[in-house]
Amino acid sequence: MNISLLLTNGVRMKRSQGLVLLFLVCCEMVVPINGWAQSLSDIGTFSFSGSANPRRMPQFLQFLPGDGLKVGRVQVHPFLGVAEVFTDNVFRANEQRQSDFLTTIAPGIQAYLPFAGKHSFLLDYRAAQFLYAEFTPNNVLAQEGVGQVNFNFPGGLKIDLQGSHVEGFDPRGSDFDIQTRDITKWRTTGFLGQARLTGTRASIQIRTLYTRLHYKNNGQDAPRDRKNGRVELTGFLNVAQGISALLGTAISNNTFDENKQLNSFSYGAFTGFALAPTRQLSGEVRVGYSILKFDRAPVGQDPNVVDDPADPTMTDPGDRLVAKGLNLGGNEQKALTLNGTLNWTPTGRQRVSLRAFRGIRQSAVFNAATFVDTGFSLQGTHQLTQRLSLLGQARYQNSKFSGGRTDNRWLGNVGLRYRTVEWLGFGVNYYIEKRSSNDTRFDYYSNTIAISAEALF
Repeated sequence: MNISLLLTNGVRMKRSQGLVLLFLVCCEMVVPINGWAQSLSDIGTFSFSGSANPRRMPQFLQFLPGDGLKVGRVQVHPFLGVAEVFTDNVFRANEQRQSDFLTTIAPGIQAYLPFAGKHSFLLDYRAAQFLYAEFTPNNVLAQEGVGQVNFNFPGGLKIDLQGSHVEGFDPRGSDFDIQTRDITKWRTTGFLGQARLTGTRASIQIRTLYTRLHYKNNGQDAPRDRKNGRVELTGFLNVAQGISALLGTAISNNTFDENKQLNSFSYGAFTGFALAPTRQLSGEVRVGYSILKFDRAPVGQDPNVVDDPADPTMTDPGDRLVAKGLNLGGNEQKALTLNGTLNWTPTGRQRVSLRAFRGIRQSAVFNAATFVDTGFSLQGTHQLTQRLSLLGQARYQNSKFSGGRTDNRWLGNVGLRYRTVEWLGFGVNYYIEKRSSNDTRFDYYSNTIAISAEALF
């Protein structure tokens, strides 16, 4: 029975791929286009792999290219992505691997209004509906709404303000996936503010971030709901043509609604450099040191024992958290931090992006209060013809949890993107993922094939 199902699925995939290739060949012969091979990656919040979801943390959005649809002075950009996906490990599980087909529908719209000279206002909404053929409990709708105001004043002062609301989920196989059959869902409300004053030789920037995170199901709301505030102050000094040295400091505070033992405060400093965008090279690299302290951490407490022996009924919140196997705290955490991105365009046909990262993250699952993430991601695009591009990605991530668990994760992706007309593109992607852990419950590997179409007006 399993062999028959596998053969049927394979035939379906081959037919779909054959139809797509035939369509691309016909378009190449009938609709000649010049210079449109670049993919519609500007709307790529969702990669259609079945693991994508809106941003967990706010960041400033970029305005979509082109004039869009004009409504007075407002530029409106509707966009839509659809994909058909096959994966051979739908639950990202180590044992009892299950395959399934997934249909993804990802609509969105962006409205952009310039006003009073160099100022602008942006509204952006995007969603992704994930529909599984067999394992329908995996079905989920992710949504994100953003409002953003940018002020550009004379004298080099620029102020950016953004508010966002996200309805997301923990993807299968992610660091926070608790491996239940029902995907863990959450929502965030965030505010992001940034002010930068730029002079002829130097500039200074202050950045603030507030995020309210609420989990909606699987009993995760009590231990994991929290608020986070962060402030960064950075100074830049021009040391050469297009190169600035930077020096900064950051503080962050995590406050849990119920799991107060995980409340934390972190601080650190960083230095590095920033490259002004040129035709070939741009980016920024920050290297620093961060210290995270727990406000109320009873270090060394046995997680299998209630915190109040006088109350053996486990009726107070702290007792219930211990009963769920959560760590009530941990030692002070210190780590070298890294956050860097370099974009290189050696020719008009190639583009390479390298990102490296290292930092302390906080968790309320897997019996660990914190973990340190270290890794890199390398992405490349090569334009094969005027309309056809080859894409590739390699990513590695190492996660060391304070509870002793260590994960190593690899992701590879190769694909083709094709533009038929200026506003319409198609893609075929293959993904391979693998995670190895000293806790074998979290081992898995998966293969995924996605056929997608993207339209941007």
